Amino acid sequence: MKSLYQPGLYSLFIALSLVFLSQTFVAQNLESIEFSNKTYNENIQTVLLHPVDDPLLEPVVLLSDQTEKLKLSFDVMGDYAYTYNYTVIHCTHDWKPSSLQKMEYVSGFEEERIDQYRFSLNTLTPYVHYDVFLPGSQMQLTKSGNYLLVVYGESLAADQLLFTQRFMVADPHVSIAASIPQYARKLSVAREMQQVDIKINAPNVFFVNAQEAVNVVIKQNYRWDNAVTGLKPNYVYPDQLSFEYEDKTLFDGGNQFRHFDMKSFRYQAENIERIIQEPDYFTVRLYPDKRRVFLDYISEIDIYGQKLIKARNDQDTDIEGDYAWVEFFLEANAPFTHEDVYVIGALNNYILDAKNKLTYNFKRKGYQGAIFLKQGYYDYIYGIAEKGKNKATVAPIEGNHWDTNNLYTIYCYYRKPGTSYDQLVGLAEIPAHP
Repeated sequence: MKSLYQPGLYSLFIALSLVFLSQTFVAQNLESIEFSNKTYNENIQTVLLHPVDDPLLEPVVLLSDQTEKLKLSFDVMGDYAYTYNYTVIHCTHDWKPSSLQKMEYVSGFEEERIDQYRFSLNTLTPYVHYDVFLPGSQMQLTKSGNYLLVVYGESLAADQLLFTQRFMVADPHVSIAASIPQYARKLSVAREMQQVDIKINAPNVFFVNAQEAVNVVIKQNYRWDNAVTGLKPNYVYPDQLSFEYEDKTLFDGGNQFRHFDMKSFRYQAENIERIIQEPDYFTVRLYPDKRRVFLDYISEIDIYGQKLIKARNDQDTDIEGDYAWVEFFLEANAPFTHEDVYVIGALNNYILDAKNKLTYNFKRKGYQGAIFLKQGYYDYIYGIAEKGKNKATVAPIEGNHWDTNNLYTIYCYYRKPGTSYDQLVGLAEIPAHP
């Protein structure tokens, strides 16, 4: 009888089996990952992902020039150092895992190690500071679009996850222009809300069946909870797409962000009532905040809700910046009946969760809470969300003004016919009032 064993076929079978098992393992572990900026381990603090030279910019790299890296940094509480790993997952325009296999968007290693760390120095709170530049020297990304960075311990198992962060790889082929008209099309909200009108110029470029192939995302002040996603053009011209809606591109004007400065614990900067040195950390108590819903709009400069991690000039912020419990208090005569109140900003990655949710103190008549933060300058604003929901509105606390100088980030995604992924072909940042 002829043997069924043939070396070439057997090797191919083994290879295909390993690929199948690997894909099955990854698929199973994806179920435990949320495709957002999320921290899974309570010991992880101050996760930052940004272009190397500007900590306030969006985490975006160009497909054509990946020599310009993103800098990832984070602190792990305690005084023991471990080696961690990271990988990336390609995503659709609405932040779901795309159908691409790793080998289709990664050239080189599919995961890399994070082993560059330093121990904190002369701080009340001990921690280990890590940083790494990515994509790494052995990992090149070959497709544009959305990516999720996943940092973990020994494996992608749920109990080994540390945190996830979103970033983008852009391959610009279009130019984006946007404007905030003085009056929204819905005149009843003209002085309260901001309308974002968009024109995408693409002469002699690919917009075949633009209604199906193009998706636009609009983000206000780096927030994902109230972002507009999956926006389609309502006017298609040979060299231009136009997005001019009555309701879909309306955003609450809101108000300028509040702020506090705790770059130093030696003095009480603006908006800080008291600094207390505890045995293992500092406590920073902010002055009580008042609702601004019935107050006139006041123009103030802010950093669009961002944070700047910075200690004193004579300190190395990475390892000498200390931590504090920052205490917030919002005056309110009575609690909201059906909504929760949150502190919103980059201080909690713009996520609505238990860390930045406030509780009502009937004795003090107000909402209170505390967030553990590293030294720096922080913007923040108060918002409410229906219980169990993850989208907030700031208007009932902060007021709603067309005059507010919000920053809008616009992303244009294109799924080329014959492909199965969303390319990021254009993006732009537009201030409401240049």
